[in-house]
Amino acid sequence: MKTQPGRPDKDGSLPRRACVLLVEDDAVVAMLVEQVLLDMELQVLVVATLEYAMVELEMASFNAAIVDLHLRGDHAGLLIETLLAGKIPFMVLSGGDLGHFHATHPQIPALGKPFDKSELERCVRGLLDH
Repeated sequence: MKTQPGRPDKDGSLPRRACVLLVEDDAVVAMLVEQVLLDMELQVLVVATLEYAMVELEMASFNAAIVDLHLRGDHAGLLIETLLAGKIPFMVLSGGDLGHFHATHPQIPALGKPFDKSELERCVRGLLDH
């Protein structure tokens, strides 16, 4: 897990910062998204496979998730259904066609790749405001 130190509160203690699980198998995209999240002063947990994402989900060590739909040959459907069942806020970030996803999950934010940084930030803020 990659994090940046939090700013001390007035009493000198470090505040608990929100953590975002980033499920992305493309290293370049993962680094770009991670930097946006770090710039937002969030903790980031990056995993590249569906298997690792499911392990992190069991540990419940994050507040929201960003999920790529296609992960090294696996589709993230099981992860998405588990996030929905657990009422964990998440969004999709995918280079594939998002039409079917939008049709079946209109309430879930979804961005295509390449993405606009300000739009990603807006979506993440929305997830963390829940």
